[in-house]
Order: sequence, then structure tokens, then C-alpha cells
Amino acid sequence: MLFELKNSGANHYRTIKIENIVCVPHCHTSYELLFVTGGKIRAVVDSVSYTVSENSGIMITPLQVHSYKTLGDSKVEILIFSRDYITDFYAETKNKALKNPIFSFDADDLRLLQKSKNRYQIKSLLYKYCVSLADNGFKKAENSNDSLFTKIVIYTQENFRNNISLHTMAKELGYSYNYLSAYFKPHFLCGFSEYVNKLRIDDSAYQLKNTDRPVTDIAYSSGFTSIRRFNDVFKSEYRLTPTQYRKNEKAPY
Repeated sequence: MLFELKNSGANHYRTIKIENIVCVPHCHTSYELLFVTGGKIRAVVDSVSYTVSENSGIMITPLQVHSYKTLGDSKVEILIFSRDYITDFYAETKNKALKNPIFSFDADDLRLLQKSKNRYQIKSLLYKYCVSLADNGFKKAENSNDSLFTKIVIYTQENFRNNISLHTMAKELGYSYNYLSAYFKPHFLCGFSEYVNKLRIDDSAYQLKNTDRPVTDIAYSSGFTSIRRFNDVFKSEYRLTPTQYRKNEKAPY
């Protein structure tokens, strides 16, 4: 599941439950706390790999490029929130990365972070984990807005709904097609078209789960120009048709 830049504005706060998470490299301007409630996953953050096991979590800071892959079966709960929830922490750690972003969590805290309507209670719990993570120390952030990897991630996230290609991205970013073609697969571990389709499938899966829009509308709004192609790519990714996926995801967790 991809969490997009457009969902990262001020006063933004939401929680998501996902089974067997698989997520391509992406970034956003929000903070992200991922809690593993079952099994374990691999998280890659700014090219560093971490194994996150049950009852542990990981913090992603703004504009860190990250991806997730389940290791066997897993259940995770993800909290995405804007920096105004922890303004002091953000001000002190801007342009820094956590030396160790892994933390242990209390199930009661997670429950409150999901259910509480009290903004002050939420902030106090978030700061609790900020303090724990800050004790591990900080390092200079590896990626910046000027790095090619981050430029590609942001460009594709902002444009995957359009008819984009490696040629159009090369022109927009000011690189030669041959250079980007040679750069892309070693860094993203897949081809450009496959990566963009993953972004589109992530977006369509989110819409299938959280809206009642017709499947055809979702396919086109996610950037697919053919319903047949949408169905083929979706089934290849989830082993379900879009309609089957919607039915399963709308059932109780």
C-alpha cells in the first residue's frame, strides 16, 4: 500500500491495517509509525534493511524513501501523521535520520492511538515514542530532495495517474534516457513500467477498500487505460480480481 504525498498535509492523521504488506519504494512529507502485530516484515529505509518482528515497530521520518515486504504471513498497523503533531521533535531533528528507528510498543498505546479522539492524548503518546527513539541518537539524513532516487520517487508518485514513460520522466528531470534506463532497475529492483503499475495498483487497492466507486472508474483514475490490463495487473499482484479484493477487504479484519 502506497501512502501518497497528497495525503501528507497539515493536521493529517490516519491509521491503516494491512495483512502481508508489500510496498514499493516511496516517500511522503508525513511521519509514519508501522506496528507489527503479527509475523515479521523487512523494511528498507534509505537503502538500510531492517527486520521488524511482532510487537516491534519502525518510525519513518518525512521524505525518507522506504519500502516494505512481508516475511511469510504478517499483520501490521500503520499510523501516518503530519509533523504538527510533534512540532518540537520535528524542529530538532529536521534533516537528520534516526540511528535506530526500531522500537517496542505497548498494545494499549496502539489501541489509544487508533481510537482516541483526544488530540492531546495522541500527542503525548507520540512523544513517548519520540523520546525512546531519540535516545538511540541521530545521524545525517542519507537522502535529500536533490538525490536522483528521491526525485524519481516523488516524480512517479505525483504523475503515475498520467500517461508517463521513462522517456517523459527523463525529459522532465533533465537526464538522458540511456542514463535513467541504466540507473532504474539496479536501484528499484524492477523496470520502470512495473514500478509505475505497482503505484497504480496500490492506489486502486486503496480506493477499492475505502470507497464505493465503480471498479471501472477506479481503474481509469489510477492511471490504467485498459480495463483488461488493470484486471491482469491487479490479479497478478493480489491473486484476486478487483471485485474479489473489495469483498475481502470490506469484511471484518
